[in-house]
Amino acid sequence: MRIRLEQLSNHLSASLKPVYLLFGEEALLLEESADIIRQHIRQAGANEREVWNVEGRFDWSQIKWQGQSLSLFASQRLIEIRLPSGSPGKEGGEALRQFVANPPPDTTLLIISGKIDARSQKAKWFTELDNLGVTVPVWPVALAQLPQWVAQRMQAKGLKNDPKIATLIAERVEGNLFAAAQEVEKLSLLSLDGQIDEALVLASVADNAKFEAFGLMDAVFAGQYARIPRIISRLRAEGVDILAVFSAVNWSLQRVVDMASQVAAGEQIERVFASQKPPVWDKNKAVMRQAIERYNYSRWHFFLQQMSDIDQAAKGITKNCPWRLLETLCLSASGVDIQTQILERSA
Repeated sequence: MRIRLEQLSNHLSASLKPVYLLFGEEALLLEESADIIRQHIRQAGANEREVWNVEGRFDWSQIKWQGQSLSLFASQRLIEIRLPSGSPGKEGGEALRQFVANPPPDTTLLIISGKIDARSQKAKWFTELDNLGVTVPVWPVALAQLPQWVAQRMQAKGLKNDPKIATLIAERVEGNLFAAAQEVEKLSLLSLDGQIDEALVLASVADNAKFEAFGLMDAVFAGQYARIPRIISRLRAEGVDILAVFSAVNWSLQRVVDMASQVAAGEQIERVFASQKPPVWDKNKAVMRQAIERYNYSRWHFFLQQMSDIDQAAKGITKNCPWRLLETLCLSASGVDIQTQILERSA
């Protein structure tokens, strides 16, 4: 049974299922949702918990679904499986199907997974878990929805629901849910009566916007050129190694070059998206289509070739500033006509 995240608490209060599968890429929401499930399972009598992290060549035979025969005083148990890759593989899929075929009466299975794409959600292991228990997709909070999320968080902590304050906090943390949650928690401690004003927020809330290199490329592909200089400035100010950023940008450009090449050869874009490893997620398809259509294959390949200049500057082979070269490349790839901008500035 598929339910939305906001339905989880009410569902758990009504009944418990043998299996719960949480999947998505927002770590804070995944962990908080898992905590809610754990609390209800403990209240139902589970006092044993086993945690298994599925990484590398994991041996699924370690997990024993069937314990010893239940006695009158046998305890309930929780088996928790962390599946960061979003796929259990062939062996894991079969092990999960064995659980579904004969779920132990003393066991609740909680799976906390990374993103699971649409194709994997049609696999037998997923559909059978969904039929037996509950699957909950955990989506990231979009930037446009972040002020509302912060406002709800404030209200839950006993703070006055002020849309202006919620928006201010959202702007300061820009997409970092962990930072937003921490700042709301801090403000709830600083406020004695639930009232907070702009001065208190500005004094308390550090500018916690955290930008990762792949987040930079998300802005590039989406054509969000106004964000690019700030993202690069923040990465640089936080002491992020330029070569680490280089690696992510290079990988992302190689990916789009490969897709642009296939499209230029006449391949249908949906098949191109599906052929990638990992495939392009449904929620990212519109952005990637926009990026591929922005330039032809030759132009994207030219951007990739420019990465060698950044690499040489980062390694000290040339005297150019690698961060400045990176900013220029990213702005160009996002759709900005750098040459025109230079001419306008010099006019």
